Amino acid sequence: MSALYRRVRPLTFEELVGQEHVKEPLVRAIREGRLAQAYLFSGPRGVGKTTTARLLAMAVGCQEAERPCGVCAHCQAVQKGAHPDVVEIDAASNNSVEDVRELRERILLAPLSAPRKVFILDEAHMLSKSAFNALLKTLEEPPPHVLFIFATTEPERMPPTILSRTQHYRFRRLTEEEIAFKLQRILKEMGREAEEDALLLVARLSDGALRDAESLLDRLLLLEGPLTRKQVEEALGLPPREALSRLAQGLARGDLKEVLSEARGLYAKGFAPRSLVGGLMEVLREALYAAHGLPGESLEAPPEALLGALTALDEAMERLAKRSDLLALEAALLQAARVFPAASLFQPGKGEVQPKASPPSGKAVRAEAALPEEPAHLRKQEASQEDLPEFHPTKPLVPPGAREAGLSGEMPRDLAGRWRALLEALKPTLRAFLREARPDLEEGRLVLRFPESKAFHHKRAEEQRAILLPLVRAHFGVEEVAFLLEKKSLDPRPPSRNLPLPGEKRGRSEEPKASEPASPALPKGSVQEARGFPEGEEEPWDALPEPAERPPSAEASWRGEVDPFGQEAPAEDPIRPPEDPNRRLVEIARLLGARLLWVRRPRLPEAEEPLSEDDIGGTGI
Repeated sequence: MSALYRRVRPLTFEELVGQEHVKEPLVRAIREGRLAQAYLFSGPRGVGKTTTARLLAMAVGCQEAERPCGVCAHCQAVQKGAHPDVVEIDAASNNSVEDVRELRERILLAPLSAPRKVFILDEAHMLSKSAFNALLKTLEEPPPHVLFIFATTEPERMPPTILSRTQHYRFRRLTEEEIAFKLQRILKEMGREAEEDALLLVARLSDGALRDAESLLDRLLLLEGPLTRKQVEEALGLPPREALSRLAQGLARGDLKEVLSEARGLYAKGFAPRSLVGGLMEVLREALYAAHGLPGESLEAPPEALLGALTALDEAMERLAKRSDLLALEAALLQAARVFPAASLFQPGKGEVQPKASPPSGKAVRAEAALPEEPAHLRKQEASQEDLPEFHPTKPLVPPGAREAGLSGEMPRDLAGRWRALLEALKPTLRAFLREARPDLEEGRLVLRFPESKAFHHKRAEEQRAILLPLVRAHFGVEEVAFLLEKKSLDPRPPSRNLPLPGEKRGRSEEPKASEPASPALPKGSVQEARGFPEGEEEPWDALPEPAERPPSAEASWRGEVDPFGQEAPAEDPIRPPEDPNRRLVEIARLLGARLLWVRRPRLPEAEEPLSEDDIGGTGI
């Protein structure tokens, strides 16, 4: 006995479920005798591409009024694959130039019993480029008695020269109602009964492919009595709907004790973690639909939290493919629980839930699981609430001017935790882009600053603004996010020291004030001058001594305007006294913001003695 999907294959266009946009033009072309020379059927698996191609081949030679009839000898021969004028070719295994040459020789033969010869090429995208080129001329000008039908799941891999010579029909995925209707009709012909929820569950698992749904139904027909949703879940190894609903409600309430207990119980019953996470995502998706007015079971949670939980669970599905155990399942659930605003939190060291003041509106609070109390000798000194920096939505995380001064600010601990939770809720690719940013909260918005060297990360992160906004609202309570790319200053001097560049003249506004004492110059030849500052001690820029008076530029000295000693030199004397190289190196190091460790002095060449004839050898010539 063959499989169920082969026994219930449609014999007429009326039995074909869905695809009305394909059936109507084909039926009209058959009725009026206006069939094209080549067709291309594309779409997902199991939606009726090969079935429609066979119906079209049956209609070519059917002699009844409504073609195809499905009962005449011609239709039955095509359905069984025994018709001499209908050739089905698997292009995945016959994709070479030699196969196409053999096909071209068969095309020249006239049909035996049908008006036209029909060639059905399944998985046509598997043909090689040379095979497509060999078929191109025949497809462009085929004999009048030939009809080509290409079927493929990847039309983008077909050459444009082939697509332009065919009539392209795209098949769509079937809806859950259409699949359930077809399954109900099959069960009615067999004299079986089934609940509507059970058939809808099978249709949902098939993901729009009718052939997959019929294969699942063929497996469920081995059960006795009417098919129920519970029987379908048990037969397919799916977790119960009620248990998944309890998991979702526990996440929404922040009751991690109930969530972990329920997850452990389901895992002990043999349910796979991927099945549990996948079923939980279905429940959260229905709750998200219900939050936006669509049919579905609702949850007492904001849509932003539901979206964040779905994102966290979707990311966990990738990790569960590599490691599928209880620990990975609990980690995925705890990760999803962090985005829900919990009304009660677990207090560390206590076994019961303690009431706590409700959080401010717009701020997401994470639920923390109860942890056993640590021994006194292992307990770390915790900072009090008075030591923690106060958070204000409009207060920047880094003091103003700190970045311009080259200083690094620290985020408040609360904001650092929220930023870390936001990163963990993202997919790995987006998380890699945002890790290069420094977050700020300024004027009621989240500002993400990227260094100039991370322009690619800044661009990619800004493209995902729509995905980030719901998570930003849930974690930070703001309605806007900004992406800034910081530019490096063209001035190589640190802002805290306004030192002149070589060849630059200082204006009056930049000269030191009279009230500020001039820093003493370094003594010439000292160790501090050679190293920049004492060994083992790093002085900040503000502590470095600044020259009391800017040394004259080389250009001015060569013009004769001023000499290195501050006196006017005659214009006709361009000779400049030699400058100390050590002092010049120290000045350059200060301008570049570096420090000078040591100066390597060149060795003086020793006086060479003339070689004697014995050393040279020979006569010395």
